[in-house]
Amino acid sequence: MGKAIPTLTLNNGVHIPALGFGTYSNEVVKGETHDAVITALNAGYRHIDCAWFYRNEDEVGSALREWLSRNSSVKREDIFITTKVWQHLLEPEDVEWSLNDSLKNLGLDYIDAFLIHWPFAVERTEDHQVKPSPDGKYILKESLTNNLEPTWRAMEKASKAGKARSIGVSNWTIPQLEHLLKYADMTPAINQVEIHPFFPNAELIDFCTSHSILPVAYSPLGKMSSLSIATNAGFLALAEKKRATVAQILIAWGIKRGYAVIPKSANAGRVKSNFELVELSDEEFEAVNKVTEGKHERFVNPVEIFGFKPFPGEESK
Repeated sequence: MGKAIPTLTLNNGVHIPALGFGTYSNEVVKGETHDAVITALNAGYRHIDCAWFYRNEDEVGSALREWLSRNSSVKREDIFITTKVWQHLLEPEDVEWSLNDSLKNLGLDYIDAFLIHWPFAVERTEDHQVKPSPDGKYILKESLTNNLEPTWRAMEKASKAGKARSIGVSNWTIPQLEHLLKYADMTPAINQVEIHPFFPNAELIDFCTSHSILPVAYSPLGKMSSLSIATNAGFLALAEKKRATVAQILIAWGIKRGYAVIPKSANAGRVKSNFELVELSDEEFEAVNKVTEGKHERFVNPVEIFGFKPFPGEESK
């Protein structure tokens, strides 16, 4: 039995479990996301991360309804649900459409956190799909991208209407956040970004924390298929000492840093073991830091899909 999962408080007073379950890429076969969410809820997860772009919110919704119908002691309000609006839906009227579509697919009346998935606006088709360029890349809408204030106003409107308890962003850099904070009436509650020991993102975390924005870490395990992580001698030694998995060590490292983490897996055993939180001593925490000292390896950088650099000014090391 692992230690209790901490609960964090957003800048609007809303509580969020520090350990969530990610649903991206869980849909290899039909029904996989549904089964994974059922497994996660049975394991104890009360924080589920979704997005319009993942195309599986209907399965998340069916799993929620099925599980809640069998577990009367847990209510909808006990489960924190996040969704996100994709880049081609950042015009104000499309933000509303995206949220309503997600709510319909999830079968919910409200979302606990509604995030702008990426700080870039791109063209869409008449049927609300991404409009590709002749070479298959995204077509950037430069005017809206350079000033997303209309998009943020639509996010604030959704919050005031009661459809989103909290609003926030994802994949935003410090300069982008600085610009947002100049016009925001409501400070974003969350910035969901890539964070793991090989990409600790310390400067961004410090900025978010100093502005009462909670970092939420996606890909907190890095790439477990990567030799640099899965077979890393330092991680393996610490995991053996703690009688834990490497994934459990990395999750504990993230939570000890004070933010929320959302690992993902469709493997039932890993879904369960990831929820068994281990506790790292200060010495063990520093041991993780030393393993990756000086490393700066971002695993999520979809420049080939987008056709433009999603992290301008950043050079890979």
